[in-house]
Amino acid sequence: MDIKIELGKKIRLLREKNGLTREAFCDDEVELTVRQLTRIEAGQSLPTLPKLTFISQRLAVPIHHLIDEKHIELPKRYLQLKYSLHKLSTYKEKERIAKKEKYFDEIYENYYDNLPEEEQLAIDVQQASMDVHLAENADFGEEILNDYFSQILNKKEYSINDLLTIDLYFHCIFYKNYKEDIFIDLVDRVIEQVDYSVDIELFLLNKLLLTAVNVFIKYGNYDKLIDIVRVSNVIMQTNQDFQKKPIMDMIEGKYWLFSQKDTEQAYQKYMDGAQCARLFGDTILSEKIVQEWETDLKMN
Repeated sequence: MDIKIELGKKIRLLREKNGLTREAFCDDEVELTVRQLTRIEAGQSLPTLPKLTFISQRLAVPIHHLIDEKHIELPKRYLQLKYSLHKLSTYKEKERIAKKEKYFDEIYENYYDNLPEEEQLAIDVQQASMDVHLAENADFGEEILNDYFSQILNKKEYSINDLLTIDLYFHCIFYKNYKEDIFIDLVDRVIEQVDYSVDIELFLLNKLLLTAVNVFIKYGNYDKLIDIVRVSNVIMQTNQDFQKKPIMDMIEGKYWLFSQKDTEQAYQKYMDGAQCARLFGDTILSEKIVQEWETDLKMN
């Protein structure tokens, strides 16, 4: 029998034996929503360890009574692919897009069906963000945001999936349903996460700030760019990962050009970014930054 179906049946039977409705079982839905429990009980998704721990506590049974814990372990190759998805930015370049799509294909073909729901969500959110970005169509992200975004608005601290979902939201409002008050509030809350985030969370925070930059630029709020740059520099110094430095130099250049009207300082930051990209061996990005300077200078 499929492990998800078997687990789902056990959970439903024990819940009903305890006389609990799904709504009562999930309580305030902070740890587990009714929608998520419904999918778990139907054998459609496998809960993550935190959710499984919550479920076992609510049922007053040990986890091993519900499932062999080896089924919760994630394959090493899947984790490698997931990390690669986090790290690879496409810049809408064909080779990078093809490489990222190859990662997605391998995950969906070999691992997706047996992943816990939270892992499936992590993959689906990243796929949706790429689809929104490449197709320039917010509709690709609506289903996920309808399911999960309201929970995020009620949280003070964010998980990796929360950060990925906020990134999707930022991608979507670039094209549709921009609400400045919600956007600014989320950016401020994201910045607050820096003080207690580590490793991959810091990397994702930096990536998320870049997406926020695109929204600020889209709606002409160049004054806020310097705040993003400062926070990003703190993140890069903390985790010693300077992959985003060329882009952040260019963004600071936009701040000087469009907000402060200082062409000389702006030019220096664009060129710093281009040179940094060349030092990192990314000639495509270096050329893009130079092209962006030429375009922006004409617009100013």
